[in-house]
Amino acid sequence: MIVLELCVVVVLVGLTAAAVLGKFGGDWSDPVSSRRQEQLPDGHLGRDDLLALRFDQGLRGYRMDQVDAVITRLTEELEDRDRQLASLRRGPEGRSEGGPDAESSGG
Repeated sequence: MIVLELCVVVVLVGLTAAAVLGKFGGDWSDPVSSRRQEQLPDGHLGRDDLLALRFDQGLRGYRMDQVDAVITRLTEELEDRDRQLASLRRGPEGRSEGGPDAESSGG
């Protein structure tokens, strides 16, 4: 009798855990935010923009769509700044400033 009760308890615990983890194939609906998703401002991002950024938390962590959007935006910003830096380093004549040629022609 005790073995039967123990088996029933184990099965119930397993089913409860599976339901909580979403293992029954049902989709979890998107979590509802109590506040509006704050977008990043247009233009260049600054330190204060990133420090003020907050993500909503869902059942399993942060909202992936919000985090993915920020990562995409930051990637674009970094690529843009890399292009700007490369352009500045090339100088007006299109060659690298401060390279080996600059030192040998200095004197």
